[in-house]
Amino acid sequence: MKNLKNHKGIGYFLVAFGIINILYFISCFIVFSRFVNFSEFFVMLGIACVILGIYKIRFHENNFNEVVKKFLTVLKVFISIIVISFIFVEGCILVSANESHNKKPDYITILGGGISGRNMLLVQLQRTQEALKYIKQNPGIKVIASGGQGRGEDISEAEAMRIYLVQHGVKNEDIIKEEKSKNTLENMKYTREILKKIDGRKNIQLAVVTSNFHVFRAKFLAKRYGFQVEGVPAPVNYLLLPNYCVREYFGVVKSFIFDR
Repeated sequence: MKNLKNHKGIGYFLVAFGIINILYFISCFIVFSRFVNFSEFFVMLGIACVILGIYKIRFHENNFNEVVKKFLTVLKVFISIIVISFIFVEGCILVSANESHNKKPDYITILGGGISGRNMLLVQLQRTQEALKYIKQNPGIKVIASGGQGRGEDISEAEAMRIYLVQHGVKNEDIIKEEKSKNTLENMKYTREILKKIDGRKNIQLAVVTSNFHVFRAKFLAKRYGFQVEGVPAPVNYLLLPNYCVREYFGVVKSFIFDR
């Protein structure tokens, strides 16, 4: 009887968790009047949790044959591994998202976050604004604006950042453009190539300005290219933070395995 109650308790928890995910998806859609990139993950997860929760409430595994029981055991182990890795990675993401930056670096690099036409999207604007604050605290520092030109972009992300910074008082000669990168790995790769040409030192101290949820991944990729690195977290919309952090989990796993 106790096992049955625990079984149903897990079922009710899954249903409630699923409903929360679905409501989060709906909230993002209402607030931003559009489907937010990756937010469909939450509605799919929510539906899956509701279905699994109802199954847990209505059925007990003791009623299944041995083959089904073994399959469910393997599934539980797999899900447990995913959950444990998710908690660990999210912890790293959240710690890095709130880190402070005290050392004066040799260079500061701003990672692109997308533009439309010639206008910066909100994520890139937030990063560039945070970088501007940092530059004013460290006058004369060399800035690497890192970001190529993609579909629907009339100029490179680096050029969009350069225009904004110059308009807000940064000297044009203090800005170095890196215009080939399409992702975080390439941001670091091409930044490394530029600095090899203009600075012969190996242990360059680099400050990386990016969105708070993205600092952890940006830092460990920068370290792979030999930088001494600290993160400069730029804020994002609080409603979107869960969406960004969950999406970033998959980005971290992918980068850890494949981005070399």
